[in-house]
Amino acid sequence: MRKEGVRIIREYKMSLPVGPDEVFPLLCPVREYDWIPQWRCELVYSESGYAEPGCVFITDFDDGFGREVWVVTRYEPGAGISFCKTGEHCTCRYLISLSQDGEGTTAVWHQELTSLDTAGDDLLENYSEMSYITRMKMIEKMLEYYLINGVCLPEEKMRRMQ
Repeated sequence: MRKEGVRIIREYKMSLPVGPDEVFPLLCPVREYDWIPQWRCELVYSESGYAEPGCVFITDFDDGFGREVWVVTRYEPGAGISFCKTGEHCTCRYLISLSQDGEGTTAVWHQELTSLDTAGDDLLENYSEMSYITRMKMIEKMLEYYLINGVCLPEEKMRRMQ
C-alpha cells in the first residue's frame, strides 16, 4: 500500500508595470491566448466566456503532467484568482494574489502540488525549484511584454531569452 502523497509548495513574486485592475483580466484561460504564445486550453464551462467563479477548462501540455482539469475557485477582480487543477497523477491549488505597488502590481503566484500516485511522486520529486523559477520568470517576461506593448512576446525573442 502506498504511503501519503508527495506535496511541494512553490511561490514566486513578480513586479508588473501596471495596476492590478489591468493585470487581473489577463489571468483567464481565454485571455491567456493574448499573451502566452504556446497557450492551449479547452473551455468546458463559463457563462461569460471568460474566467469567473466555477469556470472549468482543460489543458494538456507536453510537460509530464498530462491532461488537467482546472476549476476557478476564487475570483476577486483586482485582488486575485485561484484554481484547483487535477490530472491523472497530481493535483494543484494555484493561487495568484495581486496588490498595488506604487504605480504597478506585486503578483504572488503560489502553487501547492500533491501527488496522487507513484507516477505523481516521481513527477514532483523531479520538479525542481530551479525549473519552477525558470518557468515563472518566462511567464513574468511574457506578461510584462504584453502589458507594455499590447501584443504577445514574439517566439523568436522568447527563445533568445531562454
